Amino acid sequence: GVRLYASGQPGGARSDRLLYQAKLALDDNLRLKVVRKMYELRFGEVPPTRRSVEQLRGIEGARVRKTYELLAKRYGVKWKGRRYDPKDWEKGDVSNRCISAATACLYGITEAAVLAAGYAPAVGFIHTGKPLSFVYDIADIYKFDTVVPEAFRIAASSPANPDKVVRLACRDIFRETNILKKIIPGIEDVLSAGGIQTPEPPKASVPPAIPEPKGIGDAGHRGG
Repeated sequence: GVRLYASGQPGGARSDRLLYQAKLALDDNLRLKVVRKMYELRFGEVPPTRRSVEQLRGIEGARVRKTYELLAKRYGVKWKGRRYDPKDWEKGDVSNRCISAATACLYGITEAAVLAAGYAPAVGFIHTGKPLSFVYDIADIYKFDTVVPEAFRIAASSPANPDKVVRLACRDIFRETNILKKIIPGIEDVLSAGGIQTPEPPKASVPPAIPEPKGIGDAGHRGG
């Protein structure tokens, strides 16, 4: 329940939301509005005025580094900074391995939400040029309220198999916080900051290849 391995017809094979996302990302003024909204949601305050996307990215980076330091201090973890080598998992210290495992879990469910909502994981606003740029944008809004503090808490206990412990903890966090139900409305909230009309589904849009059957309960129960 923490990773996305494949997808069939994301968004019901529609292009309207992809075009909407691309329009926001390609217009510098619209993109800046979306980035400012992401900043506001992430830090709980309106970002400084008259700042470019690059300047806001720099401010964000400084605040993130400070947040890591504060969390390490809170949980009594020795912290030398966010350092890891994707090609050599064992090279990182326990705290960095825990954070990497935790954020990977969050990226997995965020990518599932992005695809389910009909958007492109690669078309980002703060992050750019990577296959999961938009996934990183959205996941960053939630990670310091969910998985990163848990990663530090686990790192403080020095478990023998930290990545497994972190994955299980993230699974429980995702269930308890019902985060998947929050991410898609969060995506819509962020993109609406651009101030342009959200597209209506085209009449000729293709429905999902495998329709969801109507169940007798809510989304958390199996249908009868």
